[in-house]
Amino acid sequence: MPDHRWETVLKPSIATATGPALPAPMSLPTQIACPAAETGGAQVLLHEEPVFRAPRRVKVPTQPSLLQALIGAESADERRRIVTTLLHVLGFEWLGYGRFASRSEPGTPVSFCTTYVDSHWAERYFGARHYEVDPRLPRALQSCLPVVWTLDHLLAVAQPDDGRLQRFVDELAGTGMRSGVILALPGATHTDRQIVSLLSRTPGSGWMGDGLLGQVLTLALCLHEFYTRYATPPEPAGGTIASPRAASAGLTPLQREILACVSQGLGDKAIAARLGIGLHNVDYHMRQLRKRFGVRNRVQLLQAMQGDDAL
Repeated sequence: MPDHRWETVLKPSIATATGPALPAPMSLPTQIACPAAETGGAQVLLHEEPVFRAPRRVKVPTQPSLLQALIGAESADERRRIVTTLLHVLGFEWLGYGRFASRSEPGTPVSFCTTYVDSHWAERYFGARHYEVDPRLPRALQSCLPVVWTLDHLLAVAQPDDGRLQRFVDELAGTGMRSGVILALPGATHTDRQIVSLLSRTPGSGWMGDGLLGQVLTLALCLHEFYTRYATPPEPAGGTIASPRAASAGLTPLQREILACVSQGLGDKAIAARLGIGLHNVDYHMRQLRKRFGVRNRVQLLQAMQGDDAL
């Protein structure tokens, strides 16, 4: 049975599908590195919504109403409102959209759109390389259907002796997300897959029936069609991170303590409170550490630390 709230969200946007204005460009993407083994490794691009590039006067009657609404939106903010409202109508809080090169399991992340997901969680997920142990990913990559998951199931799968998996599940639980749907769609090449992940605070799987999964699939397919046909996807840039072992030489005891706090996921205020120093002092040393390791953000710093056994 159709969800009339869905149509209520879309009708105002469909009515403006022939508007003349182009949406403003999005903010510049942020690139983080996911180093592989002992090398600098692949680059994962965390970015906001790709820039719309289709002509404004585009309206094909056979297109789903959601896709028409995304194409006809007056701005990127309007598209975000449409998708965010639909997510809430369906019972979800976050939606992640990422490109994986599936030459090997569980696949190598290439880029990830943070428009509809908490960017801090995205940075943590890729910075800690949780995708390497996330049991949802291989299930999605091996199926052509939406895969339903619950936190209770992930907790049951995580064994106490599997430290990395347990850490991932614990950190996912810390976000408040309790269930969701994940699916893999065809990418630009035969080795690429686009992962779409919807997350909810609602526990259990009983609320995700066939009707809801059909609407999830429609949302995922329309967003995928929009991003691949009507937007310019950002491309990861090259570059490497400075040698962590060389960068760690000469660190002061305080800087090592700050790095230890960073590795535990503490923010600047929490670090200042734990070490009994001023927030401005933490900020100063964080800037010095980023400069020393040749990185631009906290995630790259965390990854550089993971590559140095001496830290």
